[in-house]
Amino acid sequence: MNIEYANIDYTVESTLINKNELEHSKLRDKESSKDIKVVTAPAQISAVPPWSLAAEIGLEPGDKIIAINGNKLRDIMDFEFQFRQNDELEILIKKPDESEIIIELEKDPDDVLGVEFHTPLFNGVQECANKCPFCFIENQPYEQTRESLHLRDDDFRLSYLHGSYVTLTNLSFSDRKRIEELRPGPLYVSVHATDPEVRNKMLGRKKSPAIIDELKWLDSLGIPVHTQVVLCPEMNDGQHLLQTIKELYALKNSPVLSLAVVPVGLTKFHRGGLRRFSTDEAFVVVDMVQKWEAENPKHANFVFLSDEWFLMTHSPIPEQNYYGEYPQLEDGVGMTRLFLNEVEAELRSLEIGNREKGIGKKVSWINGSMSKPIVDQVSSKINQALTGIELKPICLDSLFWGTTNVSGLLTGNDIYSALRYVPKAMLGDLIIIPSVMLKDGTEIFLDDMSLQELETKLGLPCKKAWGARELIEVVTS
Repeated sequence: MNIEYANIDYTVESTLINKNELEHSKLRDKESSKDIKVVTAPAQISAVPPWSLAAEIGLEPGDKIIAINGNKLRDIMDFEFQFRQNDELEILIKKPDESEIIIELEKDPDDVLGVEFHTPLFNGVQECANKCPFCFIENQPYEQTRESLHLRDDDFRLSYLHGSYVTLTNLSFSDRKRIEELRPGPLYVSVHATDPEVRNKMLGRKKSPAIIDELKWLDSLGIPVHTQVVLCPEMNDGQHLLQTIKELYALKNSPVLSLAVVPVGLTKFHRGGLRRFSTDEAFVVVDMVQKWEAENPKHANFVFLSDEWFLMTHSPIPEQNYYGEYPQLEDGVGMTRLFLNEVEAELRSLEIGNREKGIGKKVSWINGSMSKPIVDQVSSKINQALTGIELKPICLDSLFWGTTNVSGLLTGNDIYSALRYVPKAMLGDLIIIPSVMLKDGTEIFLDDMSLQELETKLGLPCKKAWGARELIEVVTS
């Protein structure tokens, strides 16, 4: 079975799972004579669009789908399979008052139910048992950050659905049989190092399956893979990195589609004894990767340095051909180039009337200090293109995290602390917050402050914006 899904963004939190509703069963695997453990749970509906088939048959938010044609569910993949495979369905529903009803439904093969679920993983998230010294989850003040940041997931289903990275070291026999059944792809795998000893050190494990063997297993199932290396000084860099690149390239397209190299990010709460790359060390990494790429034209568009390397070294952001089809965008590879290109395109497409909007308008735009050269460049272009508008970039370091200067980790309190004593006349009429600082689908910062709370504290309107189009729309609105 190989099902393709839309890239829907779900909230995945451990608090959404009622452990009392989990049901455990076993299936016998004929090939190995081992038991496959199956854990099912109700699928709780969070939203029912008025246009949907779900609304037509009377489903409501808070309802739970217990089973379809007698088959109970583990996750969104089970739901999709059970819903699609038959034209006549018997859906068992539990209402919020605990009463149960059965809905009989005849549908066309292409019909979709149209509901949204609280989480795509009805039976909960597979948690990570690794002890990576660089783990962000383990190095944070739990009492000061939102609960969803406390979950260490290593679930292959989230890798498939969301593009989150998994290590493949926490797979049970039952997980492996499920992967063989679903053939989900692409998957996103944290390799860190192909040398087994170095990789185990990176993962905080005494022993784990050899990653090359694991990748070959996925290849035997026809599952494509994107990989990443979180690079740490004096651990997996230097010749270890070069070995990793070469051994993954030997598996190019069978199954490895790409490799992202990302520098370790540490905060003042870090307890793993690691350090960040110095500027000189970052230059060495960039130079080594670029030399390997230059050795052979076929090396192009396989290994990608994340944007931080170029920002850390104040190097020019590569042109679009470096990134190909942007296969590692969610890992911070190419976001800066894509944003710069989108700004140029949006400004070229603006009608004359929109270029003259907002005369005398001043807008502050918050970002992390690492991206200052880029936001300065973008602000200058926008100010030149839009008559009478002053877009003022404000680039901050994070006091909350200490050593962090990337936009995505700025908290509400970081922004408030930096701006609280700045005269409103200097901040202008509006403050723009990049959406990357906020929890997906919400207006909540990493420290649980809301955008509305920040707006109230500062006494100025605060608007979120994602990408060039929204930025320019907010500036000109």
